[in-house]
Amino acid sequence: MSKRVLILDDDYSNAEALALIMKEEGYEALSIFSATDLFSTITAFNPHILLLDIQLGQYDGRILCRELKHRTETKHLPIILISAMLASQLTETNAEEDGIINKPFEIEELVSMVERLLKLP
Repeated sequence: MSKRVLILDDDYSNAEALALIMKEEGYEALSIFSATDLFSTITAFNPHILLLDIQLGQYDGRILCRELKHRTETKHLPIILISAMLASQLTETNAEEDGIINKPFEIEELVSMVERLLKLP
């Protein structure tokens, strides 16, 4: 059974590109484009890992990440924040993420981080 990757990015092309990368690596991937769908999708899809964009229009992925890490049902979920923000901007909120990938990124960097967080060989 393949591991499930949930992707939240309000940019459709970014989300679909991430989903394609994950599918090519053998994961089951689902993209959503609105933060309002996040909690219900986590319940329905039951992902093994979440790729979460930071800049989501009216939402901040860092705050969503911290909220997920403080909920009993989702605190175990590994979360990788993905952003084009400068490094100095990323430290403004303690998101409690498991990893950060800066755009643009190398596919190998993303895959390696996902595998490490899922403890895959």
